[in-house]
Amino acid sequence: MTTSKKTWCLNAFLTLTCALTIALLCSSCERDDDDNYDHDIPDGMGTLVIDNRTFSDIYVYISGREQEKVSSDDYEFYDRDPGTYRVALEEKRGDRAWFGDADVMEGKKTVMKVYIGSRYDEYDVNWHID
Repeated sequence: MTTSKKTWCLNAFLTLTCALTIALLCSSCERDDDDNYDHDIPDGMGTLVIDNRTFSDIYVYISGREQEKVSSDDYEFYDRDPGTYRVALEEKRGDRAWFGDADVMEGKKTVMKVYIGSRYDEYDVNWHID
């Protein structure tokens, strides 16, 4: 095999390997932003959904009581009577935290999407009603 054929084969192999690696990384790390949060809300109640879009587990406190933690890149449902609840989020083995009030409405899901904040000690939280 001549030197130019070897160079061409090597370049083609490296290009294909890079393209496949990028495709795998992009497809495996991306979560669907249109999660339907499939959950049956109990009659007379509402649900708080905490969607952890970070790489760390998050401890969840609702009205001062510790709840089931939310694993990294996962979400949990918390069924509650309608009302306003104080929510605190704390990063497991980290410095990030967030505090705020959440309104839970009968028959609805209050969704909190939690992202890493721009500062080392905070989360960014986006809300919507589903």
